[in-house]
Amino acid sequence: MPQSPNMFNEHMTNSTMSPGTVGQSLKSPASIRSRSVSDSSVPRRDSLSKTSTPFNKSNKAASQQGTPWETLVVFAINLKQLNVQMNMSNVMGNTTWTTSGLKSQGRLSVGSNRDREISMSVGLGRSQLDSKGGVVGGTIDVNALEMVAHISEHPNQQPSHKIQITMGSTEARVDYMGSSILMGIFSNADLKLQDEWKVNLYNTLDSSITDKSEIFVHGDLKWDIFQVMISRSTTPDLIKIGMKLQEFFTQQFDTSKRALSTWGPVPYLPPKTMTSNLEKSSQEQLLDAAHHRHWPGVLKVVSGSKSRM
Repeated sequence: MPQSPNMFNEHMTNSTMSPGTVGQSLKSPASIRSRSVSDSSVPRRDSLSKTSTPFNKSNKAASQQGTPWETLVVFAINLKQLNVQMNMSNVMGNTTWTTSGLKSQGRLSVGSNRDREISMSVGLGRSQLDSKGGVVGGTIDVNALEMVAHISEHPNQQPSHKIQITMGSTEARVDYMGSSILMGIFSNADLKLQDEWKVNLYNTLDSSITDKSEIFVHGDLKWDIFQVMISRSTTPDLIKIGMKLQEFFTQQFDTSKRALSTWGPVPYLPPKTMTSNLEKSSQEQLLDAAHHRHWPGVLKVVSGSKSRM
């Protein structure tokens, strides 16, 4: 076909002539046929390779693009009862944690075009933490806790995040050195949070993103009873409780690490008591960088948002 362009030119010129010359156009197929046969005897390897090149490129591009896909994950958890008993020396004494009626179910849908739909619900019948016989004691009791969350993110659409938490009642009592320093009750609470995004989705690299991006968080909190009883020494006692718990868990972690090091080839390295200011500053910078490694992207989107409260 590429070697015989004259056939198409002659046919087109004959077809555009006046009606009086139709006979001449009807006599031309023999000459056209002989010419096409003579041209067909010429090797056409080059022409075939030339014509097949764009077809192969298109096939390769289509294969690289791939077909769209979608992944759906559905899960469900049903835990009737869980009992955990611990002996936390003289800091918290005998500690018991009881959980019953824990149920959770969810649905996760992810697509190749960056579609994301997540729906999850968590329900808790009762959870109670009781500590007796130590310097720090008390009771925390949570009844009828439910949480429902929904996340929707699609390309070229504003994202949507919703969460609702409903709680029947929560009672807490904190003791320090045998005396109660904090008592409280919080019942029939309902919390709803929903965000509203007004972000430029088509020109995210624009320098004027701060003038075009707004993110609002709408919240609604309702409760029936909220009571707290404190004493004069509640604040300093809470600080002492925090320091004792931190010291206790740090010692337990170091002891467990030393015990596990005897089972394997990993040597145990005791914590350094004295560190130079230079090493401390470098470690703080590394920890700060590791802690904020996920925030640049969020900061880029949230930068310049204004609160209208």
